[in-house]
Amino acid sequence: MKPGCRVMGLFLVGLALYQSLSVGWGAWQMQHWPSQPSEWVRLGLLPVALWVYVRYFSPWSDCWCRDEDESR
Repeated sequence: MKPGCRVMGLFLVGLALYQSLSVGWGAWQMQHWPSQPSEWVRLGLLPVALWVYVRYFSPWSDCWCRDEDESR
């Protein structure tokens, strides 16, 4: 993965995590589910963003050290 793509991807994953965690934290503190469809979408981003982060950007993923031309 090119460095520019990695930085942009990490930024977008961070943005998705920020949006979803803010809705999740608010729902947990008030102890009720979100009432608007947009809040449900933002809350639904949480597992997706976590999976993308762990799969592609985490230091524990196998994609971190791999060269682009190296095959599995």
